[in-house]
Amino acid sequence: MRQLFTTLIVICAILLITAFKTVLRDTQVVKPEELKGWIDYLASDAMRGRANGSPEMAQAAGWLSERYKEYGLKPLIPNGFIQDYTYTGRQRTINERNVIGILEGSDPILKDQYIILTSHFDHIGVRKGNDADSIYNGADDNAAGTCTILGIAKTIKESGLKPGRSIIFAAFSGEENGMRGSRYFVANTPVPLEKIYANVNFEMTGHSEYLGKNNYYMTGCKISELDDLIGEFNVSSRWTLVDTIAMAENLFNSSDNISFSRAKTAEGINSGIPSGTFATTALAKYIHSPYDEGKLFDYENMAGLVEYFSDLTVWLSHSNKEINFTSPKFIKLK
Repeated sequence: MRQLFTTLIVICAILLITAFKTVLRDTQVVKPEELKGWIDYLASDAMRGRANGSPEMAQAAGWLSERYKEYGLKPLIPNGFIQDYTYTGRQRTINERNVIGILEGSDPILKDQYIILTSHFDHIGVRKGNDADSIYNGADDNAAGTCTILGIAKTIKESGLKPGRSIIFAAFSGEENGMRGSRYFVANTPVPLEKIYANVNFEMTGHSEYLGKNNYYMTGCKISELDDLIGEFNVSSRWTLVDTIAMAENLFNSSDNISFSRAKTAEGINSGIPSGTFATTALAKYIHSPYDEGKLFDYENMAGLVEYFSDLTVWLSHSNKEINFTSPKFIKLK
């Protein structure tokens, strides 16, 4: 009888833990109205399109640093969340910065490996000669991706989810000028590049009319096994990775993810980290356009995407499967 009683207690405990995890997964931490507030700030006219080297970019970086601290991230570099760098553009020196934070993993073996979630928070500033609007606010490109990684950080913290691998959150500047920020990070990384398990990069996550609700695409499905691994998670998810977007493979080379997959190049072979950019639209009218404004977003869908990628990120952080490149032009960095 005592053994039966003990067995019942164990079963009840397991059921309670399972139920608790289900509650966490079904509870939406970041609400649509909160996402809207973030986007309204980063993509406001007051931010003047967040051109690289502008005071508004410094202001945005400070705001992101405060959110990182609020959502439980720790600095990854000695002087805090800000990674300063300079580059030359249009015959002038541009001072910029990346905003880098880390959430330490809980698995004693895996925590010395990393998943890096990335986005860029710069845009192209103010352009003259457009009758509609001279400020290119860059709401979907890419305040949306930046707010997506903020939402994931907040969701993991407030849900009490425990990643196995450590998770790096990186908001890059300089993307619009040749992926300057992500290239600088890769060349000056504070962690061993070969210890990065995967790069998950976010761009243009604010719209749903292109693919429909609960759908997204990934660039690089033909480059690595990252999409196959995500497919295993999606078996029990209402979200779908759409792998039939014709332009997706070309876009693999057009965002910060390529800095990771092409960390080193020799004799035509790229050595790097499996990566992909994740987006919900590729509509040209929102790319480098004055019409790219947050008032057009589907915030309900975006909040669902944040919740989904929070769960997916934690799931990936516990995965024991290696992610290999499938393209002969890429090999894993060793």
